[in-house]
This record gives sequence, structure tokens and C-alpha cells, in this order.
Amino acid sequence: MKSNGQFYLKFLVFLTIVLLAVIAVLLVMKYRISSNAPAFPYLTPTATSIPTSAAISAFPYFSSDYSTVGKNNEWILRNFQPKLIDFESKNNSNYLIAEYTDGGNRKKQVKIFVTGQTPDGSYIDKTFLHYGDKQGEWLEFGELKKKLVKNNQIRIEYLTFNESTYDRASCQKYLNFCALASILEGQNLKGKLEERLVNGETDDLIVPGNVISRQLYEK
Repeated sequence: MKSNGQFYLKFLVFLTIVLLAVIAVLLVMKYRISSNAPAFPYLTPTATSIPTSAAISAFPYFSSDYSTVGKNNEWILRNFQPKLIDFESKNNSNYLIAEYTDGGNRKKQVKIFVTGQTPDGSYIDKTFLHYGDKQGEWLEFGELKKKLVKNNQIRIEYLTFNESTYDRASCQKYLNFCALASILEGQNLKGKLEERLVNGETDDLIVPGNVISRQLYEK
């Protein structure tokens, strides 16, 4: 009986040691998993800061990307990427005030028309804000102001056209084009808007913005 008691005592001591070893291993594993948590970002919430103007200043002010629209490619949509400075409403029209460096390395400010009354008597109540990856929405000026951040660079897709005359019937197909074209006609610009911007001739200049975008082009 005595030998049996010693056997059970040794067995209990062995089980106790094994149990303590298992607990120790589990604690070590828990510590390692906890310390490695940042290596698994999908397990923890992350926050992404809004890019500042300094972080995105490497993007050019003038993009070489452009598109044409119309039977004779008469409509030209070019891309201008200034820094947003302020918002302005005047004479029933709404503008973005933008800053950029012209071809002579001089800082210039210019007005970008986004919504409101145009010289031909039309009224554009909303503009399209593009977020990237084909995502975006039509916004009134008050809503647009909430979506854009001052001092950040933005992309403006603006309208120009090849000839002094164009197919006005296409205005029914291409939303807002004729209304925006009247802004150019009122300034006698036609297809010369980019030249004026590059040369820094921005006094009283108004750029007819077709699409506002937070996605920038590298070229």
C-alpha cells in the first residue's frame, strides 16, 4: 500500500509539472501574438491621414493627358492640377480659387468656374467630383465645399475647342458643354486657354471646369 501511495504522489507531481508547462507555453504564445499584432493590419483598425499639399506637390500643374469629344473631335478636355486656395460665389456663379506655378516659375492664382450662371443664360446647378477608380458624384456647390480640402492639389478637367464654331446640336448629347463654351467665348479664348495658363496670363481669367477630381496625373 505504501508503494502505491508513493506512485500516486509521483504521478500527481508529474501531472502538475506538465500542466504548469502547458500554461507557460500558452502565456508565451499569447505574448508573441500580442507583440506581433501590427504585422497583421487587417486584424486592427487603421487610420489614413488626408494627404497634404506638401506630400502631393510632386504632381505637375499641367498634365499631358487629354481627351477629345464630338464628331470632328471639336471638344477638347484638358487637365490642370493647381492647389485649391479658396471658394468664391459672385454674380450667381461659384468658383474655386486655385494657385499654381506658371511656365516662368511665377506663382499665379486663377478662378475655376464650377456651378451657376453662364454667359449664354444657362444655369449649371451641379458639377461632378471624381474620387478615383471611376467613383464620384454630382454635387451642388455647398456640397462640393465639404468634400474638398483647401491647400491640397486637385485636378480640373476643363473645356476648350478647336474651332470658333462647333456643332451646337452636340450640346444635347454632351451635358453642359455649350454652357461652358460660352465662358470661353465671352473671353475670346476658344482653344487658347492652356496657353494663357502656362504664360501666367490669369488676370480676369475664368477656367470652365467640367470635372473636379481628387485623383492626380503624374504626367
